[in-house]
Amino acid sequence: MKLKPIVIIVTLAAAAVGYVVLFLFLDHDIAFYQEVLVSSGMTLTPQWLEVKPEKPMKTASDRSELFIEVFGLPFDQDKAGLFLLADGTRFEVEAYLTTDKGERIYLDHISVCGSPDERYLNLSSKVLEWKSKNYRFLSLTLRSSRVITTGRAAWISYDPRTTKGGTAFPDLLREAPKGK
Repeated sequence: MKLKPIVIIVTLAAAAVGYVVLFLFLDHDIAFYQEVLVSSGMTLTPQWLEVKPEKPMKTASDRSELFIEVFGLPFDQDKAGLFLLADGTRFEVEAYLTTDKGERIYLDHISVCGSPDERYLNLSSKVLEWKSKNYRFLSLTLRSSRVITTGRAAWISYDPRTTKGGTAFPDLLREAPKGK
């Protein structure tokens, strides 16, 4: 009869360990999608601007990108990847993310996406594709060679295999900004 208390204690201990392991697994591996509002708007200048979102940006899945709304600035990209304004003037944007450990990841792939009425800068890095690390970014730092006023900026981390065309766009940017 003394066997029952031991079985109960072992069962409870195993359940507690299982709960902790499951909690850690759910927190890190099942969260295959994350969106974070990085900024509700900013003004980029030639000086570095550091933006710290309320929630950390995580590489929750295989692809992670940043989208920035750019309104009222008609521009495109030339064949060399440089941004061109309507008058032919070139400008560039530089950005990096800083991890909770102080490591910098430069967003070295910057492109334009969207329609002529809704333009977005899409920033990413090969380091963040098919990730092998669980990055946790506390800040975004960026600058532009000319003054640019932006709309919202949103971080998205997703698994391309779960999307129809292999790419995703943040739902945060599909919604109308608060107050409009």
